[in-house]
This record gives sequence, C-alpha cells and structure tokens, in this order.
Amino acid sequence: MRSFLIAVLVKKGMYQFEAELAADRLIDADRLGKCSEGCASLPSHVESFDIGDVDPRAISIQKTETPAISFFDANEGMGHVAATKGMELATERAKELGVAIVVISNSQRLGSPLVYARLAALQGMIGVCVTSTASASNVEAFGSGQPVFGRQPFAYALPFQKSTVGFEFAFEANHGNEIIIPHELSGPFGLLHAVLTCGLTGQKMPAEKKRGPTLERTEHFLMVINPSCFAGTETLEKKLSDLGAHIENHGKALECQQQDSENGVQFAPETLDVLKQLAEKEKVEWPFA
Repeated sequence: MRSFLIAVLVKKGMYQFEAELAADRLIDADRLGKCSEGCASLPSHVESFDIGDVDPRAISIQKTETPAISFFDANEGMGHVAATKGMELATERAKELGVAIVVISNSQRLGSPLVYARLAALQGMIGVCVTSTASASNVEAFGSGQPVFGRQPFAYALPFQKSTVGFEFAFEANHGNEIIIPHELSGPFGLLHAVLTCGLTGQKMPAEKKRGPTLERTEHFLMVINPSCFAGTETLEKKLSDLGAHIENHGKALECQQQDSENGVQFAPETLDVLKQLAEKEKVEWPFA
C-alpha cells in the first residue's frame, strides 16, 4: 500500500521524499483507526492537486525563528508534509531546549492530528498538535447561536510503557473514535484553539472561512515538551504507570498503542475499491490481486 500511495503522489508532481512522508502519515492514520483520514482520503487529495488547490512541490518559507520557535508559510503545500517536518523540527529542538513550538500557516489539511503528536511521543517526549479547520462547521459557540469555531481538532500523545498513548478531540463526531468536547466548552476552548492557529499566524478565523475546505487554507500549531528537562522521563513514566488503570478504563482512548501492532493494517473492502478505481484512473499499477 505504501508503494502505491507514493507512486500516485509522485505522479501528481510530488518529490519522492515528500511523497514518502505523506504516505507514511496516511497509513499511520489507518493504524490509529482514523480511517477517514487514512488511505481512503487519497482520492480527495488527488482532486485537490488536479484543481490546483495544493501545490505538489510547495517550498515552505520561514517567516520567524528563535531558538525555541519557528513560524513557516507552507505555500499551499500538503499538510501531511508540512506538519511532519514541523514536528520533527520541534522534537529536535526540544531535545536541547526542553520545549519547542512550530506554527504553520497557508497549509492544507493534515488528516488526524494524533498522528503528528505521536511522532514526538515515539521520541520519549510529549507531543501536541492543534490544527484549524478550513471552514466553519455547524457547531455553535455556546450561547451564541453562530457557528464560530468549527470542529477545531487537536491531539496530544505521551510515551507510555515502551509505547505511546494519545487522545484526539473535536467539537463534534466525525472521525469514529474521536473524543467529543462538551458543547458548553465550544466557546472558551474554541477561542484558545483559534488563537493558537489562526491568531498566531494572522490568518482567517474559522467563522471567516466561507469558501469551503478545498479553497480555504489551514493552520497548524505543534508543540513538543521534553520531560528529561523537567522532573525526568523516568518520573513521567512512573506517574503514567500509576495512572495506568485509569487510562485503561477509557478503552478506545489508548489509540496510540494500536499503532505498535506488528499485524499491519486491515483495509476495509470499500477503501480498497476506491483506491483501485483511482489506480485505474491515474494509470498506476494496483499492487493487490
């Protein structure tokens, strides 16, 4: 599947290395049970390439930098690539500085934010990924009667028992095992979320995005915390172990641990059907019998 995804993305104009990054993130989403943001979403990304909403060879431009923070303009590139590079940069800097933040503007959607938070957790750190939506949804800010903040998904992930544990949240159900933020928090939490993404980048707030998800851009806020610069990684692991029973009670909430399975990914028949049709359309070899 990975080879097939890469072949399609390269044919649409992406560089090999960046196509590999995007393919990995799509498969990661499937491994976490975020199937709508996984390989099944490839046709929608191909459509975005075809109509010119995503630049397959976009070059990110650095707008601001200090030792602990970076602010990039993704130049309408694929969000999976921009967010992967951003999280990798933040992780490297957090190893030395303790905390690092990367903010990205003018990007396209990145899929499941849990996928990127987990990249930091795999390095023994705490990862946070906050991403804006490309349009206001039908979620109303509490007491306002107006769809102000959209879905505003975010996620965090932690190192846990030689693996990782993480949670993804949103204001409304849309991605299966996503945890839903109570409606009464949509106003105060949504404001913080919008400030971290749209506010810090100077881009449109969710209510101002009227053109739809293929035309409006998205923004990403990525943060990495290195526990070894505080009480220590071992201390964090012990605290998490002490809370392990409580975490286990959440059942599906142990989403990140699923990705360490050696059993691979079972793709739904409808996903394979959609991708096979795409292979025929794009004249890319379909690798499955």
